[in-house]
Amino acid sequence: MIWLRKSRVSASRLPRIFGEGRRRSIALVAVLALGQALAAGVAAFATRDVFAALRLSEADLPLLALSFIALLGLSIAVLRVAERLVAERVGQDYAASLRLKLFKHLTRMSARDVSARRRGALAMRFVGDLSAVRGWVSLGIARLISASIVLPVTSGVLFLLNPDLAAAAAVPIVLGLIVMGFIGPCLGPAHRRLRARRARLAADMSERIPHAPELRLLGRSQIEISHLVRRTEKLISSALERARGAALLRAVPDAVSGFAAAAVLWTALRTGTSGAEAAGALAAVGLLIQPMRDLAGVWDRHRAWVAARDKCDAMLAAPKLDLPRRQPAKPLPDEPRSLKFRGVSAGLLHAIDITAQAGQKIAIVGGNGAGKSTLLGLAAGLEQPDEGKVTLGGRTPISLRASERRRILALVGKHSPILAGSLRRALTMGVASRPDDDAILAQAEVFGLKEMIGRLGGLDGKIAEAGQNLSAGEARRVLLVRAALSRPQLMLLDEPDDVLDTDGPDLVEHLTRQSDATTLVITHSLAVARRMDQLWFIEDGRILEAGAPEDLLAGESVTARFFAPRQAA
Repeated sequence: MIWLRKSRVSASRLPRIFGEGRRRSIALVAVLALGQALAAGVAAFATRDVFAALRLSEADLPLLALSFIALLGLSIAVLRVAERLVAERVGQDYAASLRLKLFKHLTRMSARDVSARRRGALAMRFVGDLSAVRGWVSLGIARLISASIVLPVTSGVLFLLNPDLAAAAAVPIVLGLIVMGFIGPCLGPAHRRLRARRARLAADMSERIPHAPELRLLGRSQIEISHLVRRTEKLISSALERARGAALLRAVPDAVSGFAAAAVLWTALRTGTSGAEAAGALAAVGLLIQPMRDLAGVWDRHRAWVAARDKCDAMLAAPKLDLPRRQPAKPLPDEPRSLKFRGVSAGLLHAIDITAQAGQKIAIVGGNGAGKSTLLGLAAGLEQPDEGKVTLGGRTPISLRASERRRILALVGKHSPILAGSLRRALTMGVASRPDDDAILAQAEVFGLKEMIGRLGGLDGKIAEAGQNLSAGEARRVLLVRAALSRPQLMLLDEPDDVLDTDGPDLVEHLTRQSDATTLVITHSLAVARRMDQLWFIEDGRILEAGAPEDLLAGESVTARFFAPRQAA
Protein backbone atom coordinates (compact mmCIF):
# COMPACT_ATOMS: atom_id res chain seq x y z
CA MET A 1 0.00 0.00 0.00
CA ILE A 2 3.02 2.31 -0.11
CA TRP A 3 2.10 3.46 -3.62
CA LEU A 4 -1.36 4.54 -2.47
CA ARG A 5 0.08 6.56 0.40
CA LYS A 6 2.69 8.27 -1.77
CA SER A 7 0.13 9.04 -4.46
CA ARG A 8 -2.20 10.64 -1.95
CA VAL A 9 0.53 12.84 -0.46
CA SER A 10 2.05 14.01 -3.74
CA ALA A 11 -1.32 14.74 -5.37
CA SER A 12 -2.97 16.67 -2.55
CA ARG A 13 -4.88 18.95 -4.93
CA LEU A 14 -6.54 16.01 -6.65
CA PRO A 15 -9.71 14.43 -5.24
CA ARG A 16 -9.00 11.71 -2.69
CA ILE A 17 -9.16 8.26 -4.24
CA PHE A 18 -10.79 6.87 -1.09
CA GLY A 19 -13.17 9.83 -0.76
CA GLU A 20 -16.72 10.52 -1.98
CA GLY A 21 -18.03 7.06 -1.08
CA ARG A 22 -15.36 5.16 -3.02
CA ARG A 23 -13.84 3.62 0.14
CA ARG A 24 -16.77 1.18 0.45
CA SER A 25 -16.45 0.04 -3.17
CA ILE A 26 -12.70 -0.49 -2.78
CA ALA A 27 -13.38 -2.53 0.36
CA LEU A 28 -15.77 -4.64 -1.73
CA VAL A 29 -12.94 -5.25 -4.20
CA ALA A 30 -10.87 -6.60 -1.30
CA VAL A 31 -13.72 -8.90 -0.21
CA LEU A 32 -14.13 -10.25 -3.75
CA ALA A 33 -10.36 -10.82 -3.98
CA LEU A 34 -10.41 -12.71 -0.67
CA GLY A 35 -13.22 -14.86 -2.04
CA GLN A 36 -11.10 -15.70 -5.08
CA ALA A 37 -8.12 -16.57 -2.89
CA LEU A 38 -10.15 -18.89 -0.67
CA ALA A 39 -11.76 -20.55 -3.68
CA ALA A 40 -8.33 -21.08 -5.23
CA GLY A 41 -7.05 -22.65 -2.00
CA VAL A 42 -9.94 -25.09 -1.75
CA ALA A 43 -9.49 -25.92 -5.47
CA ALA A 44 -5.84 -26.83 -4.83
CA PHE A 45 -6.84 -29.29 -2.09
CA ALA A 46 -9.59 -30.72 -4.31
CA THR A 47 -7.04 -31.23 -7.09
CA ARG A 48 -4.82 -33.14 -4.65
CA ASP A 49 -7.73 -35.42 -3.72
CA VAL A 50 -8.53 -36.14 -7.37
CA PHE A 51 -4.94 -37.13 -8.13
CA ALA A 52 -4.85 -39.27 -4.99
CA ALA A 53 -7.90 -41.16 -6.29
CA LEU A 54 -6.16 -41.75 -9.61
CA ARG A 55 -3.58 -43.90 -7.85
CA LEU A 56 -6.25 -46.23 -6.53
CA SER A 57 -7.64 -48.19 -9.47
CA GLU A 58 -10.59 -49.58 -7.49
CA ALA A 59 -11.49 -46.32 -5.73
CA ASP A 60 -14.82 -44.65 -6.35
CA LEU A 61 -14.87 -41.60 -8.55
CA PRO A 62 -14.05 -38.49 -6.45
CA LEU A 63 -17.29 -36.80 -7.51
CA LEU A 64 -17.25 -34.38 -4.60
CA ALA A 65 -13.70 -33.21 -5.36
CA LEU A 66 -14.45 -32.96 -9.09
CA SER A 67 -17.62 -30.99 -8.34
CA PHE A 68 -15.65 -28.69 -6.06
CA ILE A 69 -13.08 -28.04 -8.79
CA ALA A 70 -15.77 -27.18 -11.34
CA LEU A 71 -17.83 -25.04 -8.98
CA LEU A 72 -14.80 -23.26 -7.54
CA GLY A 73 -13.53 -22.49 -11.02
CA LEU A 74 -16.91 -20.99 -11.86
CA SER A 75 -16.92 -19.10 -8.55
CA ILE A 76 -13.48 -17.62 -9.25
CA ALA A 77 -14.67 -16.52 -12.69
CA VAL A 78 -17.82 -14.88 -11.27
CA LEU A 79 -15.89 -13.20 -8.45
CA ARG A 80 -13.28 -11.91 -10.89
CA VAL A 81 -15.96 -10.44 -13.18
CA ALA A 82 -17.66 -8.80 -10.19
CA GLU A 83 -14.33 -7.42 -8.99
CA ARG A 84 -13.63 -6.02 -12.45
CA LEU A 85 -17.03 -4.30 -12.66
CA VAL A 86 -16.76 -2.78 -9.18
CA ALA A 87 -13.22 -1.60 -9.88
CA GLU A 88 -14.26 -0.09 -13.21
CA ARG A 89 -17.07 1.78 -11.47
CA VAL A 90 -14.63 3.18 -8.92
CA GLY A 91 -12.20 4.20 -11.67
CA GLN A 92 -14.89 5.89 -13.74
CA ASP A 93 -16.27 7.66 -10.66
CA TYR A 94 -12.83 8.99 -9.71
CA ALA A 95 -12.09 10.12 -13.27
CA ALA A 96 -15.45 11.93 -13.35
CA SER A 97 -14.68 13.62 -10.04
CA LEU A 98 -11.27 14.78 -11.30
CA ARG A 99 -12.76 15.89 -14.65
CA LEU A 100 -15.27 18.11 -12.86
CA LYS A 101 -12.60 19.52 -10.56
CA LEU A 102 -10.35 20.38 -13.50
CA PHE A 103 -13.22 22.03 -15.38
CA LYS A 104 -14.35 24.00 -12.32
CA HIS A 105 -10.77 25.15 -11.86
CA LEU A 106 -10.67 26.32 -15.48
CA THR A 107 -13.87 28.31 -14.96
CA ARG A 108 -12.21 30.13 -12.07
CA MET A 109 -9.00 30.94 -13.92
CA SER A 110 -8.63 34.26 -15.69
CA ALA A 111 -9.54 34.27 -19.37
CA ARG A 112 -6.00 35.43 -20.13
CA ASP A 113 -4.42 32.40 -18.39
CA VAL A 114 -6.78 29.94 -20.10
CA SER A 115 -6.16 31.43 -23.55
CA ALA A 116 -2.40 31.12 -22.98
CA ARG A 117 -2.70 27.31 -22.85
CA ARG A 118 -2.65 25.27 -26.04
CA ARG A 119 -5.98 23.62 -26.81
CA GLY A 120 -4.33 20.29 -27.52
CA ALA A 121 -2.61 20.34 -24.13
CA LEU A 122 -5.93 21.13 -22.41
CA ALA A 123 -7.62 18.33 -24.36
CA MET A 124 -4.85 15.99 -23.16
CA ARG A 125 -5.83 16.74 -19.55
CA PHE A 126 -9.43 15.70 -20.20
CA VAL A 127 -8.77 12.68 -22.45
CA GLY A 128 -5.34 11.04 -22.24
CA ASP A 129 -4.50 11.96 -18.64
CA LEU A 130 -7.95 11.07 -17.31
CA SER A 131 -7.73 7.73 -19.12
CA ALA A 132 -4.45 7.02 -17.31
CA VAL A 133 -6.02 8.11 -14.00
CA ARG A 134 -9.02 5.84 -14.53
CA GLY A 135 -6.75 2.96 -15.49
CA TRP A 136 -4.72 3.32 -12.30
CA VAL A 137 -7.77 3.36 -10.05
CA SER A 138 -9.77 0.62 -11.77
CA LEU A 139 -6.99 -1.64 -13.09
CA GLY A 140 -4.08 -0.60 -10.88
CA ILE A 141 -5.26 -0.13 -7.31
CA ALA A 142 -7.93 -2.83 -7.58
CA ARG A 143 -5.48 -5.42 -8.89
CA LEU A 144 -2.86 -4.36 -6.38
CA ILE A 145 -5.36 -5.01 -3.59
CA SER A 146 -6.38 -8.30 -5.19
CA ALA A 147 -2.80 -9.49 -5.64
CA SER A 148 -1.92 -8.42 -2.07
CA ILE A 149 -4.65 -10.78 -0.82
CA VAL A 150 -4.43 -13.67 -3.30
CA LEU A 151 -0.64 -14.09 -3.16
CA PRO A 152 -0.28 -14.61 0.61
CA VAL A 153 -3.48 -16.67 0.95
CA THR A 154 -2.55 -19.00 -1.92
CA SER A 155 1.02 -19.22 -0.62
CA GLY A 156 -0.40 -20.27 2.76
CA VAL A 157 -2.46 -22.96 1.04
CA LEU A 158 0.68 -24.20 -0.71
CA PHE A 159 2.50 -24.51 2.62
CA LEU A 160 -0.43 -26.41 4.12
CA LEU A 161 -0.28 -28.84 1.20
CA ASN A 162 3.45 -29.47 1.54
CA PRO A 163 6.03 -27.15 3.16
CA ASP A 164 8.92 -28.58 1.09
CA LEU A 165 7.17 -28.03 -2.21
CA ALA A 166 6.07 -24.56 -1.05
CA ALA A 167 9.66 -23.61 -0.20
CA ALA A 168 10.85 -24.82 -3.61
CA ALA A 169 8.20 -22.75 -5.42
CA ALA A 170 8.83 -19.72 -3.22
CA VAL A 171 12.40 -19.20 -4.46
CA PRO A 172 11.62 -18.42 -8.14
CA ILE A 173 8.42 -16.56 -7.17
CA VAL A 174 10.23 -14.27 -4.73
CA LEU A 175 13.08 -13.72 -7.21
CA GLY A 176 10.49 -12.89 -9.87
CA LEU A 177 8.84 -10.32 -7.62
CA ILE A 178 12.25 -8.75 -6.92
CA VAL A 179 13.03 -8.54 -10.65
CA MET A 180 9.64 -6.92 -11.27
CA GLY A 181 10.41 -4.44 -8.49
CA PHE A 182 13.58 -3.39 -10.34
CA ILE A 183 12.02 -3.21 -13.82
CA GLY A 184 8.83 -1.38 -12.81
CA PRO A 185 10.34 2.00 -11.86
CA CYS A 186 12.25 2.08 -15.16
CA LEU A 187 8.92 2.55 -16.95
CA GLY A 188 8.53 6.02 -15.39
CA PRO A 189 10.78 7.98 -17.80
CA ALA A 190 9.32 6.09 -20.77
CA HIS A 191 5.78 7.02 -19.74
CA ARG A 192 6.73 10.69 -19.23
CA ARG A 193 8.35 10.90 -22.67
CA LEU A 194 5.41 9.12 -24.31
CA ARG A 195 2.90 11.38 -22.57
CA ALA A 196 4.81 14.56 -23.45
CA ARG A 197 5.17 13.61 -27.11
CA ARG A 198 1.53 12.57 -27.34
CA ALA A 199 0.51 15.95 -25.88
CA ARG A 200 2.73 17.86 -28.34
CA LEU A 201 1.35 15.93 -31.29
CA ALA A 202 -2.25 16.46 -30.08
CA ALA A 203 -1.59 20.20 -29.71
CA ASP A 204 0.00 20.41 -33.16
CA MET A 205 -2.89 18.55 -34.78
CA SER A 206 -5.61 20.58 -33.05
CA GLU A 207 -3.83 23.76 -34.12
CA ARG A 208 -3.48 22.77 -37.78
CA ILE A 209 -6.67 20.83 -38.55
CA PRO A 210 -9.02 23.87 -38.68
CA HIS A 211 -6.60 25.62 -41.07
CA ALA A 212 -5.74 22.69 -43.34
CA PRO A 213 -7.23 24.23 -46.54
CA GLU A 214 -5.52 27.59 -45.93
CA LEU A 215 -2.20 25.86 -45.22
CA ARG A 216 -2.46 24.25 -48.64
CA LEU A 217 -3.04 27.67 -50.22
CA LEU A 218 0.03 28.98 -48.41
CA GLY A 219 2.06 26.15 -49.93
CA ARG A 220 2.77 24.65 -46.52
CA SER A 221 0.99 21.29 -46.82
CA GLN A 222 4.17 19.29 -47.34
CA ILE A 223 6.07 21.28 -44.73
CA GLU A 224 3.38 20.68 -42.12
CA ILE A 225 3.08 17.00 -43.09
CA SER A 226 6.85 16.60 -42.64
CA HIS A 227 6.60 18.27 -39.24
CA LEU A 228 3.79 15.93 -38.18
CA VAL A 229 5.70 12.90 -39.51
CA ARG A 230 8.71 13.84 -37.35
CA ARG A 231 6.48 14.25 -34.32
CA THR A 232 4.78 10.92 -35.07
CA GLU A 233 8.11 9.10 -35.41
CA LYS A 234 9.19 10.39 -32.02
CA LEU A 235 5.85 9.32 -30.57
CA ILE A 236 6.23 5.83 -32.05
CA SER A 237 9.75 5.58 -30.65
CA SER A 238 8.51 6.47 -27.16
CA ALA A 239 5.57 4.08 -27.49
CA LEU A 240 7.90 1.23 -28.43
CA GLU A 241 10.21 2.06 -25.54
CA ARG A 242 7.30 1.93 -23.11
CA ALA A 243 5.88 -1.25 -24.75
CA ARG A 244 9.30 -2.93 -24.53
CA GLY A 245 9.53 -2.27 -20.80
CA ALA A 246 5.92 -3.30 -20.19
CA ALA A 247 6.34 -6.51 -22.21
CA LEU A 248 9.52 -7.39 -20.31
CA LEU A 249 7.71 -6.80 -17.02
CA ARG A 250 4.78 -9.01 -18.08
CA ALA A 251 7.17 -11.74 -19.28
CA VAL A 252 8.61 -12.23 -15.78
CA PRO A 253 5.56 -14.13 -14.37
CA ASP A 254 5.56 -16.45 -17.39
CA ALA A 255 9.23 -17.25 -16.82
CA VAL A 256 8.62 -17.69 -13.10
CA SER A 257 5.78 -20.17 -13.75
CA GLY A 258 8.14 -22.51 -15.60
CA PHE A 259 10.89 -22.31 -12.98
CA ALA A 260 8.42 -22.70 -10.10
CA ALA A 261 6.80 -25.76 -11.70
CA ALA A 262 10.20 -27.31 -12.36
CA ALA A 263 11.29 -26.62 -8.76
CA VAL A 264 8.13 -28.23 -7.40
CA LEU A 265 8.52 -31.36 -9.54
CA TRP A 266 12.25 -31.64 -8.82
CA THR A 267 11.61 -31.38 -5.06
CA ALA A 268 8.77 -33.89 -5.28
CA LEU A 269 11.00 -36.40 -7.07
CA ARG A 270 13.90 -35.81 -4.69
CA THR A 271 11.79 -36.13 -1.50
CA GLY A 272 9.49 -38.88 -2.71
CA THR A 273 6.39 -36.70 -2.37
CA SER A 274 3.18 -38.26 -3.63
CA GLY A 275 1.95 -37.35 -7.06
CA ALA A 276 -1.30 -36.07 -5.58
CA GLU A 277 0.47 -33.51 -3.41
CA ALA A 278 2.70 -32.51 -6.33
CA ALA A 279 -0.38 -31.99 -8.52
CA GLY A 280 -2.06 -29.91 -5.82
CA ALA A 281 1.09 -27.84 -5.44
CA LEU A 282 1.29 -27.28 -9.20
CA ALA A 283 -2.33 -26.14 -9.18
CA ALA A 284 -1.53 -23.67 -6.38
CA VAL A 285 1.52 -22.39 -8.26
CA GLY A 286 -0.63 -21.86 -11.34
CA LEU A 287 -3.03 -19.81 -9.24
CA LEU A 288 -0.11 -17.73 -7.89
CA ILE A 289 1.03 -16.70 -11.37
CA GLN A 290 -2.17 -14.78 -12.25
CA PRO A 291 -1.79 -12.19 -9.44
CA MET A 292 1.87 -11.81 -10.46
CA ARG A 293 0.70 -10.97 -13.99
CA ASP A 294 -1.71 -8.48 -12.44
CA LEU A 295 1.17 -6.90 -10.52
CA ALA A 296 3.09 -6.46 -13.78
CA GLY A 297 0.17 -4.44 -15.16
CA VAL A 298 -0.05 -2.51 -11.89
CA TRP A 299 3.52 -1.22 -12.31
CA ASP A 300 2.79 -0.09 -15.86
CA ARG A 301 -0.41 1.70 -14.90
CA HIS A 302 1.18 3.30 -11.85
CA ARG A 303 3.90 4.87 -13.98
CA ALA A 304 1.27 6.22 -16.38
CA TRP A 305 -0.76 7.51 -13.40
CA VAL A 306 2.24 9.37 -11.93
CA ALA A 307 2.91 11.17 -15.24
CA ALA A 308 -0.77 12.12 -15.66
CA ARG A 309 -1.23 12.99 -11.99
CA ASP A 310 1.65 15.45 -12.00
CA LYS A 311 0.22 17.28 -15.04
CA CYS A 312 -3.28 17.44 -13.57
CA ASP A 313 -1.84 18.61 -10.26
CA ALA A 314 0.15 21.34 -12.02
CA MET A 315 -3.01 22.56 -13.72
CA LEU A 316 -4.88 22.64 -10.40
CA ALA A 317 -1.98 24.67 -8.99
CA ALA A 318 -2.50 27.41 -11.60
CA PRO A 319 -3.75 30.63 -9.99
CA LYS A 320 -7.50 31.14 -9.76
CA LEU A 321 -9.56 34.28 -9.53
CA ASP A 322 -9.98 35.28 -5.91
CA LEU A 323 -13.73 34.77 -5.59
CA PRO A 324 -15.26 35.99 -2.32
CA ARG A 325 -16.20 33.19 0.05
CA ARG A 326 -19.18 35.02 1.48
CA GLN A 327 -21.78 36.41 -0.85
CA PRO A 328 -23.15 39.88 -0.07
CA ALA A 329 -26.57 39.85 1.53
CA LYS A 330 -28.03 42.54 -0.75
CA PRO A 331 -28.32 41.80 -4.48
CA LEU A 332 -27.95 44.58 -7.01
CA PRO A 333 -31.27 46.23 -7.93
CA ASP A 334 -32.68 45.89 -11.46
CA GLU A 335 -31.35 49.16 -12.79
CA PRO A 336 -28.15 50.34 -14.50
CA ARG A 337 -25.28 51.05 -12.15
CA SER A 338 -22.06 53.00 -12.53
CA LEU A 339 -18.88 51.05 -13.36
CA LYS A 340 -15.80 52.35 -11.57
CA PHE A 341 -12.10 51.63 -12.07
CA ARG A 342 -10.00 52.85 -9.15
CA GLY A 343 -6.22 52.64 -9.49
CA VAL A 344 -6.55 49.45 -11.54
CA SER A 345 -3.47 47.70 -12.92
CA ALA A 346 -3.70 44.33 -14.67
CA GLY A 347 -1.72 42.90 -17.56
CA LEU A 348 -0.98 45.80 -19.92
CA LEU A 349 -3.17 48.23 -17.98
CA HIS A 350 -1.59 50.60 -15.49
CA ALA A 351 -3.23 52.91 -12.95
CA ILE A 352 -6.65 53.12 -14.63
CA ASP A 353 -8.88 55.57 -12.76
CA ILE A 354 -12.14 56.30 -14.53
CA THR A 355 -15.93 55.89 -14.19
CA ALA A 356 -18.66 54.89 -16.60
CA GLN A 357 -21.80 56.55 -15.28
CA ALA A 358 -25.00 54.55 -15.05
CA GLY A 359 -26.56 54.16 -18.50
CA GLN A 360 -23.65 55.75 -20.41
CA LYS A 361 -22.62 54.34 -23.79
CA ILE A 362 -18.85 54.43 -24.03
CA ALA A 363 -16.60 53.57 -26.98
CA ILE A 364 -13.15 52.28 -26.02
CA VAL A 365 -10.69 53.00 -28.82
CA GLY A 366 -6.96 52.62 -29.35
CA GLY A 367 -4.39 50.56 -31.19
CA ASN A 368 -3.94 46.79 -31.07
CA GLY A 369 -2.39 45.53 -27.85
CA ALA A 370 -3.23 48.71 -25.93
CA GLY A 371 -5.20 46.86 -23.20
CA LYS A 372 -8.79 47.38 -24.37
CA SER A 373 -9.83 43.72 -24.09
CA THR A 374 -8.21 43.46 -20.66
CA LEU A 375 -10.32 46.41 -19.52
CA LEU A 376 -13.45 44.65 -20.76
CA GLY A 377 -12.39 41.41 -19.08
CA LEU A 378 -12.01 43.25 -15.77
CA ALA A 379 -15.49 44.75 -16.14
CA ALA A 380 -16.93 41.30 -16.86
CA GLY A 381 -15.15 39.60 -13.94
CA LEU A 382 -13.08 37.42 -16.31
CA GLU A 383 -9.90 39.03 -15.00
CA GLN A 384 -8.81 40.24 -11.59
CA PRO A 385 -6.82 43.44 -10.98
CA ASP A 386 -3.24 43.08 -9.81
CA GLU A 387 -3.82 46.40 -8.05
CA GLY A 388 -6.82 48.60 -7.47
CA LYS A 389 -10.51 47.77 -7.61
CA VAL A 390 -13.33 47.48 -10.16
CA THR A 391 -16.86 47.98 -8.86
CA LEU A 392 -20.33 47.85 -10.38
CA GLY A 393 -22.77 49.65 -8.13
CA GLY A 394 -20.46 49.04 -5.18
CA ARG A 395 -19.97 45.33 -5.96
CA THR A 396 -16.96 43.80 -7.68
CA PRO A 397 -18.00 42.06 -10.92
CA ILE A 398 -16.18 38.94 -9.79
CA SER A 399 -18.41 38.69 -6.69
CA LEU A 400 -21.68 38.45 -8.62
CA ARG A 401 -23.67 35.28 -8.10
CA ALA A 402 -24.42 33.15 -11.16
CA SER A 403 -28.07 34.26 -11.10
CA GLU A 404 -26.98 37.89 -10.84
CA ARG A 405 -24.53 37.57 -13.72
CA ARG A 406 -27.27 36.20 -15.99
CA ARG A 407 -29.57 39.05 -15.00
CA ILE A 408 -27.03 41.88 -14.95
CA LEU A 409 -24.32 41.18 -17.51
CA ALA A 410 -24.17 40.62 -21.28
CA LEU A 411 -20.83 40.06 -22.99
CA VAL A 412 -20.22 39.83 -26.72
CA GLY A 413 -16.59 38.84 -27.14
CA LYS A 414 -14.54 37.65 -30.09
CA HIS A 415 -14.61 34.12 -28.66
CA SER A 416 -18.00 34.05 -26.94
CA PRO A 417 -19.33 30.47 -26.95
CA ILE A 418 -21.77 29.16 -29.52
CA LEU A 419 -22.20 25.52 -28.55
CA ALA A 420 -23.61 22.69 -30.60
CA GLY A 421 -27.36 22.37 -30.18
CA SER A 422 -30.52 24.09 -31.30
CA LEU A 423 -30.60 27.61 -32.72
CA ARG A 424 -32.99 28.52 -29.92
CA ARG A 425 -30.38 27.51 -27.38
CA ALA A 426 -27.67 29.51 -29.15
CA LEU A 427 -29.81 32.66 -29.21
CA THR A 428 -30.86 32.44 -25.55
CA MET A 429 -27.77 31.00 -23.83
CA GLY A 430 -27.19 32.90 -20.59
CA VAL A 431 -30.50 34.80 -20.80
CA ALA A 432 -31.91 34.97 -17.27
CA SER A 433 -35.56 34.65 -18.32
CA ARG A 434 -35.99 32.78 -21.60
CA PRO A 435 -38.39 34.67 -23.90
CA ASP A 436 -41.02 32.97 -26.01
CA ASP A 437 -40.32 32.02 -29.62
CA ASP A 438 -42.10 35.05 -31.04
CA ALA A 439 -39.85 37.43 -29.09
CA ILE A 440 -36.74 35.45 -30.16
CA LEU A 441 -37.77 35.52 -33.82
CA ALA A 442 -38.58 39.23 -33.67
CA GLN A 443 -35.10 40.12 -32.35
CA ALA A 444 -33.44 37.71 -34.77
CA GLU A 445 -35.17 39.43 -37.69
CA VAL A 446 -34.08 42.86 -36.44
CA PHE A 447 -30.46 41.67 -36.49
CA GLY A 448 -30.70 40.18 -39.99
CA LEU A 449 -31.01 36.47 -39.24
CA LYS A 450 -34.28 35.75 -41.06
CA GLU A 451 -32.56 34.02 -43.99
CA MET A 452 -30.32 31.95 -41.70
CA ILE A 453 -33.30 30.80 -39.63
CA GLY A 454 -35.03 29.63 -42.81
CA ARG A 455 -31.91 27.79 -43.93
CA LEU A 456 -31.55 25.95 -40.61
CA GLY A 457 -35.25 25.07 -40.40
CA GLY A 458 -36.40 27.41 -37.62
CA LEU A 459 -35.43 27.72 -33.99
CA ASP A 460 -35.17 23.93 -33.70
CA GLY A 461 -32.50 23.91 -36.41
CA LYS A 462 -29.11 22.54 -35.38
CA ILE A 463 -26.00 24.60 -34.76
CA ALA A 464 -22.75 22.74 -35.38
CA GLU A 465 -19.84 22.66 -32.93
CA ALA A 466 -18.53 26.21 -32.33
CA GLY A 467 -21.10 27.47 -34.84
CA GLN A 468 -19.13 26.08 -37.77
CA ASN A 469 -22.22 25.97 -40.00
CA LEU A 470 -22.64 29.74 -39.58
CA SER A 471 -20.75 32.46 -41.39
CA ALA A 472 -18.64 34.81 -39.26
CA GLY A 473 -21.26 37.51 -39.69
CA GLU A 474 -24.12 35.18 -38.75
CA ALA A 475 -22.29 34.02 -35.64
CA ARG A 476 -21.77 37.63 -34.57
CA ARG A 477 -25.44 38.46 -35.17
CA VAL A 478 -26.43 35.47 -33.01
CA LEU A 479 -24.38 36.99 -30.17
CA LEU A 480 -25.98 40.40 -30.67
CA VAL A 481 -29.46 38.85 -30.49
CA ARG A 482 -28.43 37.06 -27.31
CA ALA A 483 -27.29 40.38 -25.78
CA ALA A 484 -30.53 42.10 -26.82
CA LEU A 485 -32.67 39.34 -25.28
CA SER A 486 -30.66 39.50 -22.02
CA ARG A 487 -31.83 43.04 -21.20
CA PRO A 488 -28.75 43.54 -19.02
CA GLN A 489 -27.67 46.34 -16.71
CA LEU A 490 -24.08 46.16 -18.00
CA MET A 491 -23.37 45.43 -21.67
CA LEU A 492 -19.80 44.73 -22.82
CA LEU A 493 -19.13 44.51 -26.57
CA ASP A 494 -15.72 43.66 -28.05
CA GLU A 495 -15.63 44.90 -31.66
CA PRO A 496 -19.24 43.79 -32.26
CA ASP A 497 -19.31 45.05 -35.88
CA ASP A 498 -15.91 43.91 -37.13
CA VAL A 499 -17.29 41.05 -39.30
CA LEU A 500 -20.65 42.59 -40.13
CA ASP A 501 -21.78 44.20 -43.37
CA THR A 502 -22.23 47.94 -43.83
CA ASP A 503 -25.23 47.80 -41.51
CA GLY A 504 -22.90 46.90 -38.61
CA PRO A 505 -22.78 50.39 -37.02
CA ASP A 506 -26.57 50.68 -37.26
CA LEU A 507 -27.05 47.32 -35.53
CA VAL A 508 -24.62 48.25 -32.75
CA GLU A 509 -26.39 51.57 -32.24
CA HIS A 510 -29.77 49.81 -32.18
CA LEU A 511 -28.51 47.31 -29.59
CA THR A 512 -27.05 49.97 -27.32
CA ARG A 513 -29.85 52.52 -27.64
CA GLN A 514 -32.72 50.06 -27.10
CA SER A 515 -31.21 49.29 -23.71
CA ASP A 516 -30.61 51.57 -20.74
CA ALA A 517 -27.61 49.42 -19.71
CA THR A 518 -24.24 50.92 -18.92
CA THR A 519 -22.33 49.95 -22.06
CA LEU A 520 -18.66 49.61 -23.00
CA VAL A 521 -17.92 49.04 -26.71
CA ILE A 522 -14.45 48.28 -28.01
CA THR A 523 -14.34 49.47 -31.60
CA HIS A 524 -12.06 50.54 -34.44
CA SER A 525 -15.06 51.92 -36.32
CA LEU A 526 -15.33 55.69 -36.53
CA ALA A 527 -19.05 55.33 -37.31
CA VAL A 528 -19.64 53.39 -34.09
CA ALA A 529 -17.45 55.68 -32.00
CA ARG A 530 -19.34 58.78 -33.12
CA ARG A 531 -22.67 57.33 -31.91
CA MET A 532 -21.57 56.75 -28.31
CA ASP A 533 -21.91 59.17 -25.38
CA GLN A 534 -18.19 59.11 -24.54
CA LEU A 535 -14.85 57.95 -25.92
CA TRP A 536 -12.02 56.48 -23.88
CA PHE A 537 -8.73 56.41 -25.77
CA ILE A 538 -6.22 53.81 -24.51
CA GLU A 539 -2.56 53.64 -25.43
CA ASP A 540 0.17 51.53 -23.79
CA GLY A 541 -2.16 50.48 -21.00
CA ARG A 542 -3.23 54.00 -19.99
CA ILE A 543 -6.32 56.06 -20.72
CA LEU A 544 -4.88 59.15 -22.39
CA GLU A 545 -8.16 60.88 -23.20
CA ALA A 546 -11.80 60.63 -22.20
CA GLY A 547 -14.64 62.81 -23.34
CA ALA A 548 -17.54 63.37 -25.71
CA PRO A 549 -17.03 62.18 -29.32
CA GLU A 550 -17.64 65.63 -30.76
CA ASP A 551 -14.81 66.99 -28.60
CA LEU A 552 -12.23 64.23 -29.04
CA LEU A 553 -12.75 63.68 -32.78
CA ALA A 554 -12.07 67.32 -33.58
CA GLY A 555 -8.87 69.35 -33.44
CA GLU A 556 -5.46 67.84 -32.68
CA SER A 557 -6.41 65.39 -29.92
CA VAL A 558 -4.75 61.99 -29.73
CA THR A 559 -8.10 60.38 -30.56
CA ALA A 560 -8.58 62.61 -33.62
CA ARG A 561 -5.11 61.71 -34.92
CA PHE A 562 -5.87 58.01 -34.36
CA PHE A 563 -9.02 58.25 -36.51
CA ALA A 564 -7.53 60.71 -39.06
CA PRO A 565 -6.78 57.99 -41.68
CA ARG A 566 -10.36 56.70 -41.34
CA GLN A 567 -11.82 60.19 -41.64
CA ALA A 568 -9.73 60.80 -44.76
CA ALA A 569 -10.94 57.51 -46.23
